[in-house]
Amino acid sequence: MEPMFRRAILLFALALPAQAGAQCRLCGPSTVAEGAVPTHALTIEIETSLDFSRAAQKGNASGNIAVDEKSGARSVSGGLVDLGGMALKGTVRLTGEPFRHVRVSLPSIVRLDSPDGGGADVVDLRTDLSPDPALDANGSLKFSFGGRLVVTGRASGDLRGRIPIVADYQ
Repeated sequence: MEPMFRRAILLFALALPAQAGAQCRLCGPSTVAEGAVPTHALTIEIETSLDFSRAAQKGNASGNIAVDEKSGARSVSGGLVDLGGMALKGTVRLTGEPFRHVRVSLPSIVRLDSPDGGGADVVDLRTDLSPDPALDANGSLKFSFGGRLVVTGRASGDLRGRIPIVADYQ
């Protein structure tokens, strides 16, 4: 089993009713030895929850709401009508050992449920992370994420769910 400080897992609420820091490209190579045991725990803090805002369903028609991970722009398609409101991309801050490379994982699908029994799925979760993300000199890394809400059948009310975000040192 991995030591507790090597893995951080956070579950957070996704409500239905967002800027990423750049990696230092000019910094020198990491002074962290390959395979060295980290001395700081890796933690995750949700700064902004992913929010698809509001939409109405035309009868039982299927539709999608997408929130872009970079711009936070929302698009509504299919059998959904945009009711306005402000959609938000999710933003996360990782903190840990300076200059350490990290691996971040998001699930392929997350089920959202409403109090009246309806539901929808969030798919295509994506981040704006570079291919090989690393914490900066202060031991911090901020990133954004977005995804697509897929509504099929009858779904109404305030849909909520939890998105597990997993981060590990590499």
